[in-house]
Amino acid sequence: MQEVTKAVLVEAHGVSKQFQSGTSKVVALENMDLEIREGELVALLGPSGCGKSTLLNIIGGLLTPSSGVVKVAGETLTGPRRDIGMMFQTPVMFPWRTTLENVLVPVDVFGWSRKDYRERALELLEMVDIQGFADSYPWQLSGGMQQRAALCRVLICDPKLLLLDEPFGALDEFTREAMDLELLSLWNRTAKTIAFVTHNINEAVFMSDRVAVMSSRPGRLVGMLDVPLPRPREIEIMRTREFADLAFTARAMLGNQ
Repeated sequence: MQEVTKAVLVEAHGVSKQFQSGTSKVVALENMDLEIREGELVALLGPSGCGKSTLLNIIGGLLTPSSGVVKVAGETLTGPRRDIGMMFQTPVMFPWRTTLENVLVPVDVFGWSRKDYRERALELLEMVDIQGFADSYPWQLSGGMQQRAALCRVLICDPKLLLLDEPFGALDEFTREAMDLELLSLWNRTAKTIAFVTHNINEAVFMSDRVAVMSSRPGRLVGMLDVPLPRPREIEIMRTREFADLAFTARAMLGNQ
C-alpha cells in the first residue's frame, strides 16, 4: 500500500535574521529553508547558538525575519496565531495561581469563558497524570510537574502546531526521558504537528520523524535526516544498531559543516 504524502503545514524559504549588537550586526540565520508536514514530529538539531530558537520564534510569529518568508497552512506569517502553541525551557508558572488556574491563563487572556474550558483543562491534567495537583501551587510541584502543567496550558487552545524550545532541557536526565515519552504519547493521541529544538543527538533521533540538522552560526540547514524507526518507541530502542547508525549519521552531519 502506497504511503499518502501529508500536506506541508510550515514553509520557511530563504529565512535570514540579523540582530543589532552595539555598532555591529550578528547574523543568527542565513538563507534557512525548512518544510514541516502535517502531523510530523521534527527536531531542530544543532550546536548552541546556531539560531535554532531564533528560527522557532520566527515560525511562531514572535520574531520577524530580516529576509525570506514563512508560511503556515499556506498563509504568510505576519505575527502570532492562535493555532500555534509555544512552550519554552522555563515553564513560567504564575506563583499566585494554582495548577488549574495556570492552565487557564490563555482562556483569561483571550476573554473566553472559564466555565467552557474548565473541563478541558482538567482532562489535560489527567492526560499528563497530574490531575491530583490541580489545586496545588507551583512551589508545591516538581520541575517535571510544572512542565506538564505548562504543556497543558499550551494545549488548552487546541493549537494545530506545537513549537517546543528545549522544554525539558533544565530537567534531570531521568525526568527528561519520562517527559519525552509523555510528549510522544500525547503526540500519538492527538496527531499534532510538532517542531522542537534540541542539541541532544539521541533525543532528536529518538523523538522525531525527521531531524533538521543546522550549522553553527549563522544557522543554515545542513540537511534533513529521515528517522524510519518503528513507533511507538520506548527507551530500549536506543540499544539497537539502527538507532546507533542514525545517531552517528546525525553526528557526522553536524561535524561536516
